[in-house]
Amino acid sequence: MKTAVAVLIVCFASIAPMASAQEKMEAFMTSTTPEERAQMQTDHMKQTLTLTENQLPQVQEINLKYARKMQDAYNGGGSRLQKLKRVKGVSQEKDKELKRVLTSTQYATYESNKEEMKEKMRERAKERMKTN
Repeated sequence: MKTAVAVLIVCFASIAPMASAQEKMEAFMTSTTPEERAQMQTDHMKQTLTLTENQLPQVQEINLKYARKMQDAYNGGGSRLQKLKRVKGVSQEKDKELKRVLTSTQYATYESNKEEMKEKMRERAKERMKTN
């Protein structure tokens, strides 16, 4: 009996960080509109990629289009894995459209920034696992 309780405690402790991250994402998705998220993305990209006046409205339109699609993918129901697959598909579509608008240098920076963000998220997840 003590072993079963210990196993359950370990299982819940390992799931807690994932639930926390998922709860944060849900809170972000419900507390902001697709329009707000698209504007935040565009503002960030304007600064980090030095978008031209010609690129800015195109990037804004792409970000808005895919913020709405991302909302639908996220709210579409199904398992966590199904949501992840839908979100990844939407992200890949968005990247294809952005690649047509950005210069090769800008797109390389965009990709690099995405990888850095993914790495930071992995590191934070590892830290949460250590503390729980």
